[in-house]
Amino acid sequence: MSPLPALGGALVSCTLLLLALIPAMLFCFEMSPWAAVFCATAGYALQNLASGIGEAAALVLDAAGLPGIVVGSNPWLTVGACAAVFAIAYLLFIRHIDPKGLEGHGNPAMLAMVFVVVFGIIGFDLILKYVVTGRLPMRIVLYLRAFHALICVFAIIAEVELVVVRQLASEKAATERLLAEQERQYQLSRDNIEAINIKCHDLRHQIRSLATGASVVDRDTLESVAKEIDVYDSKVRTGNDALDTILTEKSLLCEGRGITLTCVADGEALDFMAPADLYALFGNALDNAIEAVERIGDNARKSVSLIVRMRAGMVTVHVENYYDPVVSATSFRDGLPASTKGDPLNHGFGTRSMRAIVERYGGTLAFSADGSTFCLDAVIPARDARPRA
Repeated sequence: MSPLPALGGALVSCTLLLLALIPAMLFCFEMSPWAAVFCATAGYALQNLASGIGEAAALVLDAAGLPGIVVGSNPWLTVGACAAVFAIAYLLFIRHIDPKGLEGHGNPAMLAMVFVVVFGIIGFDLILKYVVTGRLPMRIVLYLRAFHALICVFAIIAEVELVVVRQLASEKAATERLLAEQERQYQLSRDNIEAINIKCHDLRHQIRSLATGASVVDRDTLESVAKEIDVYDSKVRTGNDALDTILTEKSLLCEGRGITLTCVADGEALDFMAPADLYALFGNALDNAIEAVERIGDNARKSVSLIVRMRAGMVTVHVENYYDPVVSATSFRDGLPASTKGDPLNHGFGTRSMRAIVERYGGTLAFSADGSTFCLDAVIPARDARPRA
């Protein structure tokens, strides 16, 4: 009787089971389709590697005079082969994979691994079981089993390499976003310095005018000079040095751009947060708000407000500003404002960074827009709050 019908039926069954595993994992776990493809194909490759080693061991034991030792009928041989293969695979490959490397857009080459597993691994294994074993000398069968094991190992290494490539690409993208963010911060700092230089230039001329002027100094001129100096003496004091530094810098920036920054903040409520996290959180929030109000034509609406309060053991942060819905973000993706700059790689990173910081402290971050006003609201537990690893 020809073994081909049985071989074909087994191949179809195994292929359907492999394909069914992908949506099943997507249903049971929070993972991307690429991660599901990787887990299904890599798992099948490991299982076939263990099965093939078990088959080869059974042949060797049978040739040694221990009849009846066949994989499938002896559970201990099956369990031993699986335990050894899975343990080695974990130590060599699996434990080194960062789960973040499976997130987002995967490498389309992962789809090719489905065909490698179906035809190169499963198909070859079934041919050995249904056609070769029992018809060829054991030495030839063992050689073929060794070749099958090499295919399985190759498939596993190839898949791990694809994941590593994905991780490197993600790290490269993150680095590029950080460089873009640093460039933006540099531009803002340069704008601050330029604003200060302009103020100093104006003050220099006003002082010279006073020094060479008439014996009676015009009162309006003195008030103008005092007002200019007050800008640099208006250090924000909230009770938190890091927050004071951020708000003072942004106040100078707003002053130079004709924007009103209103701040009511209990800085001591944020003492549990690291200064770097405070700078990233509030720096990004205020920079986005300032950028939005700059695009508004009505000067009366160029204002940004910040409120930080302690309520029932929770620190609440509220940032509110006007915006022009025509040129600013009006849609949200995954709860975050969609970037309007057409480059998701280098833009939109600030809002993701803010959410990551808030969530590390066990809090939540939300954005909302009603067509004229944009709001950022964060709620962070204050008691015994520590950033999560």
